[in-house]
Amino acid sequence: MAIPRILFGNHPTQMPAIARYLDHERFEASFAPLDAVDLARFDLVVPLRVAQIESARPAAAVGRAVLPTPALVALCDDKLALNHWLIERGFDSLVPELLGPAPDVFPYIRKTRQGDFGFGCRMIRGPGEDDGANDPDVFRQRAVEGPLEYVLHLLRVNGRIRFYVAYCYDMAQPLAVRGHADAAATITPADPGAAYDACVAVLDAMGFEGTCCFNYKLEDGAVRLLEINPRFGGSLVGEVTAYVAAHLEALGTP
Repeated sequence: MAIPRILFGNHPTQMPAIARYLDHERFEASFAPLDAVDLARFDLVVPLRVAQIESARPAAAVGRAVLPTPALVALCDDKLALNHWLIERGFDSLVPELLGPAPDVFPYIRKTRQGDFGFGCRMIRGPGEDDGANDPDVFRQRAVEGPLEYVLHLLRVNGRIRFYVAYCYDMAQPLAVRGHADAAATITPADPGAAYDACVAVLDAMGFEGTCCFNYKLEDGAVRLLEINPRFGGSLVGEVTAYVAAHLEALGTP
């Protein structure tokens, strides 16, 4: 019996990690630009970047992928629009306070509406560090202090969570911007606790289908969402075999 063939999109750091951690006795992995191959040849197609999701839609049309709608991809990819969506739908307790163009309370974080891996984000610790520009593509938000940041990866298919795993990043400083500027000192498995129910409630309200990851902090035990990525997250690579198995099972389950 042939083993399932899995096609992942191209990503310079995730591809070698997936190749290392995937159980090759159970699954055959390929990596390629998704718009350059016949997706019907594969049993499962997994985009690794937001920009690859649209190229994977022909696979979703024949039951070889589960993807969020274009509208939800656009919503999650716009950090300010997502914050407003959460507030308007009663999830305001999850959202650190949005601030005006010239806050006088520190620290806060200045963000571009779109960006990945910390690009476009800058921590403002005191007066004079922000140029104060009222750019429509930039917004400011209260910083959630503390060295621990969490990620919860989820796969939702036909309205049900089929897989999840969480990790804790110890940033070793209270105001880090995780990504290209600041790397975690340690990454350890975590129990999402109350964050699981909060994140699932958000996905239920969205009607989100597919793979995503929530980045959040805990503030006096309360969940504060930093962003939602509508894609396969980098720290999911260590559990890629379990994720692929759950995804394939979900494709055949109503």
